[in-house]
Amino acid sequence: MGVFLNNLLQQSVLTNAVCAPGVVAEALEHLMRGEAGQSDLAACLRYDPVLAVRRWTLGADFDRRKPDLLRALLLAAPVATGAAQAGYATRWRRSITVAHLAQTLAARTGLADPEAAWLAGLAHNLADYVAAEVAPPARVAECLSGIDADGWVADAVRYHAEPLARGRHAHPLVRIVQLAYQLASRAEAIDSVDVRAALASVDIGAGESAGLLADAQTRMRQLAARFGLNDAALQPAVGFERLARLYAVQAAQSALHAHFRTAGDARHAWGLLMDALQALFGVTRACVFVSSPDGLLRPSAWIPVSPALHALAIASDDGHSALARALARQAPQHFARGQHEGALVDEQVARLLGVTHCLCQPLPLPDGSTGVLVGGDAAADIAAAPLWQFTLAECLEALRPATAPAAAPAVPADAIPRERVRRAVHEVANPLTIMRNYVNLLSERLGADSSVQRDLGIIGDEIERVARIVRGITATEEVAAAPAQLEMVSVNGIVSELVRMSLGTLFAPNKVKVQIDLNPNVPPLPLQKDLLKQVLFNLAKNAVEAMHDGGHLGFATRLVDAEGRQQVEIEIADSGPGLPESVAAHLFEPVASEKGGDHAGLGLAISRSLVERLHGQLSCTSSPQGTRFLIRLPVRMNGETPLATTNRYGTM
Repeated sequence: MGVFLNNLLQQSVLTNAVCAPGVVAEALEHLMRGEAGQSDLAACLRYDPVLAVRRWTLGADFDRRKPDLLRALLLAAPVATGAAQAGYATRWRRSITVAHLAQTLAARTGLADPEAAWLAGLAHNLADYVAAEVAPPARVAECLSGIDADGWVADAVRYHAEPLARGRHAHPLVRIVQLAYQLASRAEAIDSVDVRAALASVDIGAGESAGLLADAQTRMRQLAARFGLNDAALQPAVGFERLARLYAVQAAQSALHAHFRTAGDARHAWGLLMDALQALFGVTRACVFVSSPDGLLRPSAWIPVSPALHALAIASDDGHSALARALARQAPQHFARGQHEGALVDEQVARLLGVTHCLCQPLPLPDGSTGVLVGGDAAADIAAAPLWQFTLAECLEALRPATAPAAAPAVPADAIPRERVRRAVHEVANPLTIMRNYVNLLSERLGADSSVQRDLGIIGDEIERVARIVRGITATEEVAAAPAQLEMVSVNGIVSELVRMSLGTLFAPNKVKVQIDLNPNVPPLPLQKDLLKQVLFNLAKNAVEAMHDGGHLGFATRLVDAEGRQQVEIEIADSGPGLPESVAAHLFEPVASEKGGDHAGLGLAISRSLVERLHGQLSCTSSPQGTRFLIRLPVRMNGETPLATTNRYGTM
């Protein structure tokens, strides 16, 4: 009966409980620092009642063992936003005050473990963070029943508001939390008879208790300022929090992706799934039933369960069983113990799992078979949550057998290992995602200013272009490349955008004056826009670096006849000193750069290969008066377009 009662309310209740946004943000910052931020991360999480309890239930070394999963947990955690922050801040400040007092009283008297006293004091009003429709307040304390072996923390939370006289002979932790609650919540509590008697029983005088209360309140105000939970700091921004949460879910999915990519084999992947179910959804008991050739659903050995569970088998066409219905309908089904219309075998599955209700989630397994994931005591609406679906999809992807790679060509001894490249690409992708999200958030905040929105649009486009380049690095050679996605591109528009984007960051700081001569008759071309932008930027950057003390840089577009067909010509000309003969002789070959710094000597070689992918040609002429690069791209048109004279449109 004890197991049954303890499972009436599982950790899934806490996955819907609201957290402090400032604590979540700071914890993520510490997590980004890796090992260097471990101690600060643990210290930060103890200031949030919900996160502190969830972390405690996941094990002391969870932060270090599962950093990606912890990041997903933090990003997916509901936070107080908008007008709700004011009420949340009041509850949070009470939690911190009681926790600080309880810890101090425990250390001062030696009657209880100070850390247990902190957690019990912090969680004394845990029910205030849980919606009443999710769990009745009287039952929330059951979430804490397994935190310590004898259940004293849960008792301290359950009885914190009981009269002090009633708890006179209770466990010391219960008495300490009761006393801390009375001191923090009652006006002039120190002058009351019951509080003075309780203080006397632990050998603390009224004067000392007043000092302890003042210290706790001071510390609470310091933490409230740190995490933005002072009344004066609460500034709801309509719409902004909703957008921020959307991006948080995307970032949580990225963290989950990294979590499941560590799977070494199928058993490891299922273990990672159990870690994710517990950390993100509070599901601590689960199993998987799979279809066998005889048409029966049987427990798999992938997730360890009670041996007695393997004595059960369920017919796939049993309409009474929630497991069979989930498989037949390919839709999640729910089952609760005690339902008279339910199948008895479902009752037995729930009993052997030690849960009161189950979510039966159909799974199309990678080997072509079908299965049902049975999650115990999951939240009622969990199946509709995007993060739930994403978690299952990532697990199934991790279960797919790796494709045997094709024989790889010989590589130089000093080549960078592919796995190292993959890790680097993954690490680069995270800050790119963050930058892209913040650009969108800034766009939301800054309103409809057309010039600002245009600049932010350019930044966003460039971030996405970098992301596409990075993603392309790890594309497997054995997989046939997808057809290039072409779009009708304005060459003049790309040149104008490049100049605008680089004016304040590249040209002006290096004292370079820019002139553009654009032919308005240049037609749109079907191109990969990113490739042309990359070439133009490489050439512009090289030109600026060649003009050490400033100079002139010209961009021009025109229509020309070459090789018997009409082409668009793009010219990039600088007024630099020209190229040395030794450099000009090997201009488009990948060589060691003489520029130093972060120059790899690959820019022009890459530029030429990119132009060739655009079915064009890249050429160069150089003299002591400057260097001129010409890009020629074919015009793909049904009819002929007459040549037009290049007109000048201004100087920047």
